[in-house]
Parts: sequence; C-alpha cells; structure tokens
Amino acid sequence: MAEAADFTVALLLGGEARRFPDKLTRSLGADTLMERAVAFGRSLGPLVLLGREDQRAEATRFGVPFLADTRPRGGPLPALLDAFAALEGPWVLALAADLPAVTPEVPRRLLACRAPGIEAVVPRHDAGIEPLCALYERGAALRAAAGSSANEGPRALLERLRVAYVDFPKAFFLNVNTETDWSQLQEQDYSR
Repeated sequence: MAEAADFTVALLLGGEARRFPDKLTRSLGADTLMERAVAFGRSLGPLVLLGREDQRAEATRFGVPFLADTRPRGGPLPALLDAFAALEGPWVLALAADLPAVTPEVPRRLLACRAPGIEAVVPRHDAGIEPLCALYERGAALRAAAGSSANEGPRALLERLRVAYVDFPKAFFLNVNTETDWSQLQEQDYSR
C-alpha cells in the first residue's frame, strides 16, 4: 500500500486490558491477534509499535521499533502523542491492534482523503467515530495537544483539529474488549 512513505503506522497494543486480559495473545486462526495486527500494519507501510513497557519483550520479536508508554494508565492519547513526538514524517496512521476486522480498504480511503488544510482523517459509522483507526497530520496533532489535559482522549484532540470524516460500515470496527466480543469475532471470518 505504501508507495511513498509519507506516513508511519503506529500500532497501539493497548492498555491494561482489564476487561479482557491477554487478548492480543489469543489465537485467531493460525496467528495471535497481535501477530495479525503486526502483519497488517507492516503491509501498510513503515511500522512502530506502541505499548506498555511489559509488552516490549513480546513486541521486539517482530523486529520493528517499539515505543513504551511513558504515562501508563493514561489512555491512548498519551501513547499517540509520544509517537507523534518521536516519529518523523508528516502523517501517522493510528491503528489499534484489537480491531481485526479492519481491511486495507480503510487506510487506503483515509490516505486518499488527505487534502490541504485537513489535519486528521477519521472513519465514521452509524455508531460513532474511530479515532484509534485514523490518520493524523503529525505536526498539527502535536500543536493541538499543547492544550490537552491529562485526562483527555483522542476525541478531545480531534475537536481541536480540522477533520475529514469518511463513512464506513460499522462491521469494519469490531473492537475486541470482552469475551463476548471475542465470541462474536470467532463467528466471523476475518482472514485478511
């Protein structure tokens, strides 16, 4: 997918997963959820993994850069902001590792919607928006984050950016956070 590497894929490995521990190590077909997410991220472009320090050992086996969360329990926004600060290049494609139904169509359409003045491109569906599967203009996101409070999430950051929303079916964004979600996922065929 990445013809010109003007974006980096920032794969969020997740927080504490209190509702569904060890979800990324669960097998989905021949691979774990994490292995599938890493392979998918690699297929899109240059990849960096974002996670807790205790995930570093597991993540290093993939041979891609790993950025440890400097503010544990701070939610996904601090991890994303650390990535925006550490990475180079104009765009970052944030991708949560627990979204196994996302297909290459999603990032392809997001990348195609970049335009002058647009600072983020975000999927939207009938149940809401997906800030953890979105494209961010790195510099604009860092500037917008300067006014962030410690408790804010990615949606608050989006409120301070010029955003293009792209409509998708909700089915692309099945988020695996509970045993029920996992059971629903098992009933589907999400082979990429």
